[in-house]
Amino acid sequence: MKTSRRYVSSALLLLTMISGCTEPQVKLSHTDLAEQLKHLNWFSYSVVPQTPMQPQIEGSLELPFTEAYLKKRHELLQRADLDSFAEAAVKEAQYLSIQQRYPERFLPWPVHLNVPVVAQGQLVPPSQVDTWYGYVEARLNEARESKIVLNRIERQQLLDYLTPDITTQSKAAQRLAEYLASYRVRSSLGIYQLPNGKEWYQSKLNFYSGSVKPPEALLGELQSLASEYGEGVTLVDFNLNQPLVHQLLTGCSTRAGLNWRDGFVSLQQTASQCDQVLANSERLFALAMMEVDLGVHYFAWSQKQALLALQSRLALNEDQAFVVLKDILFFPATSFALLSRITSA
Repeated sequence: MKTSRRYVSSALLLLTMISGCTEPQVKLSHTDLAEQLKHLNWFSYSVVPQTPMQPQIEGSLELPFTEAYLKKRHELLQRADLDSFAEAAVKEAQYLSIQQRYPERFLPWPVHLNVPVVAQGQLVPPSQVDTWYGYVEARLNEARESKIVLNRIERQQLLDYLTPDITTQSKAAQRLAEYLASYRVRSSLGIYQLPNGKEWYQSKLNFYSGSVKPPEALLGELQSLASEYGEGVTLVDFNLNQPLVHQLLTGCSTRAGLNWRDGFVSLQQTASQCDQVLANSERLFALAMMEVDLGVHYFAWSQKQALLALQSRLALNEDQAFVVLKDILFFPATSFALLSRITSA
């Protein structure tokens, strides 16, 4: 009996010590989550956001998709106080959590961002950037074992960032450039070719369109609508740092979001609540982008097919069409944020 009591007492003491040492996870409001995600994704900003909870200090900035970055992102999303979020915000937080299941983590360099230049601008220590270059190479090697491979446009974009100015200052950057120069790309452009790629793309379609429709039905709907508008020209500023869809929402009241890839703007909510009427040329531009998006990412269209569709429908020259194609490749399904505005017009 004495032994049993001593055991119970010891067990209770141990539990007390453990509970005393473990701090409860504080749930994050939408505002707090947005602030911390902005700090974590500093590389998507020209100026690093600073918050009272996470002041900027030297060496505190994580480069994209490192193990530390992935862990912090997961912890933040897990701590979201979804019960206090608006419905649209809940869907966005759930979408971001779901995206963690897919191959993104194995492609550590977001191809629309010139990370070396951004890191230099924020005074990230060169040694930290060099370590990241090595991480990118190692991660891409690991990804290939799982059949996760860059396409040729993505590879070339990364090589374009690794300019002589960068590689002459960093042996790690030079090694990465040499690695990418001999890197074997996947045969097609779309994410359908990646493991679970069609499911990944469908999750993006569902989120940005705000509906659950199969790609086959969407393509037929888009092509039918496009026939009503014929051909046209839309003047846009071809900027790869953010989705082109932003430019078709410039007259709308912006709704805050949680996704750094969208500039922390809820594109779907911004579009669905916008009173601005799109011009016919803008509708045509959005329709063409959505059609080519489906064609490339789901129906295995080639680069030649995609460029031909963009040039013929939008009267773009080859260079302009190629920039639009890059936007479609770098921001899959993003243009579908405009679907409700097109179909309800």
